[in-house]
Amino acid sequence: MKGYAVADGYMGYVDGRYRLFVSEEEYYEFFDEDQEENETLAA
Repeated sequence: MKGYAVADGYMGYVDGRYRLFVSEEEYYEFFDEDQEENETLAA
């Protein structure tokens, strides 16, 4: 995971491109939710 802070929030790297999130915390939560969803699908 990588990203950087900008005036409007946090630019987080997702699926090969940068996406604007409200905050760095929201960026990490996005990955936590996505990982949980993938684990559910794999079961």
